[in-house]
Amino acid sequence: MKPGTKPAAATNPALRDRANEHPPHWSRERIKAWDDSEFRRLEPFITHTYWSDQESINIHRVVGTQHPDYQGKTWLEFLNGGKRMDINLSLHRSNPGYYLDTGPKKPSMHYVSLDGLDYYVSVDGNHRSCIAKFDFHYAGRTMLHGVTVVRHQVDWAFYHYYQALSGYAQTHQLPFLFTPQNQLLSRDDTGGWKLDHYRPQLQVEDFLKNTKEILDRAQALSLLTRLQVEARERKNHRSWLRRLWK
Repeated sequence: MKPGTKPAAATNPALRDRANEHPPHWSRERIKAWDDSEFRRLEPFITHTYWSDQESINIHRVVGTQHPDYQGKTWLEFLNGGKRMDINLSLHRSNPGYYLDTGPKKPSMHYVSLDGLDYYVSVDGNHRSCIAKFDFHYAGRTMLHGVTVVRHQVDWAFYHYYQALSGYAQTHQLPFLFTPQNQLLSRDDTGGWKLDHYRPQLQVEDFLKNTKEILDRAQALSLLTRLQVEARERKNHRSWLRRLWK
């Protein structure tokens, strides 16, 4: 259902007026910025990416946006001064059913998440998301239906092993270069959704031996543990030598 097709209920107070008179406790929280640099670092460690244009999300878990113009504003500031907020509020008054319909939104609203808990507005829907947060707050609603969602699942343990190995090699000047890679394994899909399966890997280049090796998560942890054990043994040996020559 498109905005602008139903008459507004005459008894409903303007949403913006209500928000300014009785602001929700979260209304002065800052709209977070989607960190694209962090996403690029995490991308090789994604194990699954799910997409659907018929999803439901908790609108109160929308915490930020990819749009640089709105990042850092409070939700109330955005409601009061968004570039296209006036027209979107007018459409909300004339067709509140757009926000309640369970079918795919037209025009669409897009979200992305790295953990399935916090969502960021992506391609479109910034003003409408802000309106929905306030409108649903006062109405006691939670779920916004019919939106387009991309959810990435990250192998956080593997990512932390990679960070630890790279940092360790740099700190101890080891002849290793660690390069994360990702391989698409398969895709599940039907109409309106798809799920991509990936295999994260870590390439280790040993400049001393002139070799390259591909590690999975367990092998990366094994290498990290071995390097840490060897470092402790060297430290203990140096300490023993210092005591010996005192």
